[in-house]
Amino acid sequence: MDNFNLNAAAEAAALDPYNPFPFPDNCNMAQIIFLTFMYAYVLFNASNLISDGSELLLLVPQLAPVVGSIVLPILGAVPDGMMVFFSGLGPDAQNQVSVGVGALAGSTVMLLTLPWFLAIYSGRACIKNGKATYNRPPNVPSDSFEKLYPPGNASLTGTGIGYGPEIVEGAKMMLMTLVGYFIIQGCAFRVDVMPKDDMSHGELLLAQTKE
Repeated sequence: MDNFNLNAAAEAAALDPYNPFPFPDNCNMAQIIFLTFMYAYVLFNASNLISDGSELLLLVPQLAPVVGSIVLPILGAVPDGMMVFFSGLGPDAQNQVSVGVGALAGSTVMLLTLPWFLAIYSGRACIKNGKATYNRPPNVPSDSFEKLYPPGNASLTGTGIGYGPEIVEGAKMMLMTLVGYFIIQGCAFRVDVMPKDDMSHGELLLAQTKE
């Protein structure tokens, strides 16, 4: 009975013309475009506030060491967690949660790829003797020194970046955390090719549940 009342309330809210969060099914194309720009504006300002606040926290000596390692990851994870959490509160929770998890996975993959590529591409320098030439050699005049020579050089073997031991440790940690995903994905590939009659037995073995 509670689920029925919840579904009825959700349908009534969806049809309410004064609902501040209208469903896309009840909007025309102009309204959807307007809502998209509004959400983008809110996200843009929110990201700027987070960025400015993080820079101000770096000015506090007591908080500076934990800003990059604790505060910023929490600020980035909380909105994603709330997005997945609220996506499961509607009447069609299973499909909505799958959409929320897909958006979370997509944002995570984007953060691991696009900003990383842009940072490496923008900070690259010419590589000589296996090292990136960030510093000007003593025998080179300052007016003729260029980190990239010729300017705009995008060689895959002649340009690169320098990295410290923290990057190596972080890469090892990332590879270690991927082990669980490989196990789950390998089991999923194994179960996916099974006939339907044998699939339940595979899920029983992996999840340790009873039919």
